Amino acid sequence: MKTLFRSILSVCLGVLAADAYAQNKLMLGYSSLSSNQTPIWVAKEEGFYKRFGVDADLILIEGSTRGAQALISGDLPMIGMAGQAIISARARGSDLVAVAGVVNKMNYIFVGSPSVKSPEDLKGKRIGISQIGTASYHAVVLALKQWRLDSRRDRITILQVGTQAARVASLNSGGCDAIIVNPGLNSAMKQRGYNIIADFSEMPIPYPLQLIGTRERLLKSEPDLAERLVKAYVAGNSFTLDAKNKNRVKAILAKYLRLPNVEAAEEHYQSALAVIPKKPYVDMAGISSMIEFLTESDPNVAKIKPEQVINHAIMKRLDESGFIEHPFGK
Repeated sequence: MKTLFRSILSVCLGVLAADAYAQNKLMLGYSSLSSNQTPIWVAKEEGFYKRFGVDADLILIEGSTRGAQALISGDLPMIGMAGQAIISARARGSDLVAVAGVVNKMNYIFVGSPSVKSPEDLKGKRIGISQIGTASYHAVVLALKQWRLDSRRDRITILQVGTQAARVASLNSGGCDAIIVNPGLNSAMKQRGYNIIADFSEMPIPYPLQLIGTRERLLKSEPDLAERLVKAYVAGNSFTLDAKNKNRVKAILAKYLRLPNVEAAEEHYQSALAVIPKKPYVDMAGISSMIEFLTESDPNVAKIKPEQVINHAIMKRLDESGFIEHPFGK
């Protein structure tokens, strides 16, 4: 009887697993609450994942380091994440790769309290970031380097505060003297009397701020699923960039950013349009620069080549077939 029961249970589980696979119900990740995630949110809200046969839910995994861990553990098949986490994971033997470039340049503003009006005023001050190793951290390090400031010599403290909302709250309460946030908050910060020390989106610095990360294992074992996920993302990217969809995209931004109304999303929308590429390839120059930057503090990264980090096989197929230009047909 026990043997019969186990056999029946095994068959039932097998049927359920097959049914779940057929529907491709899964979880996808994104690493921040900012307009950098717009195409991913649009792909979900406009039903593009379902259009390509995937029943996907989205989950926020704050910080790309955690996102990399979720990919490595197999908890997620793909996630929108910063490039440095993929590079660092590759340096330690993982098979993480980037299959698309969501944002290939810096998209932050450096905001100072009323007393912090210039880079020089950062001496002896506290700067709020998400966490060490994230894109917000690297933005601060690169900025200090460009301004010829040294955190030790100039007694600058970098604080791990958390989400963008937490950083703003910390600046409001006096817990930080400066923070890194998305340009979508530019007007709101100015209205509160804060100073915009720098707008990184205006600087021609190639930087893998937001990529679509996955594992080579998925690309080899489930190539059809991987391609359908990338197709949905590309459709979301194209929908976002099409001016006639402006109000719908703003509504989606308002929902995910928890804004009071759709009009409050205007600046976030413009921020997204300024950095989202028409053809979402990963920028090789940005990956090369990031490898060079990370090598300064992590010698293991020196052995990594940009070609190991990027897999454009799916993107090239979609491009050559005309899908990127016309994901919804001509």
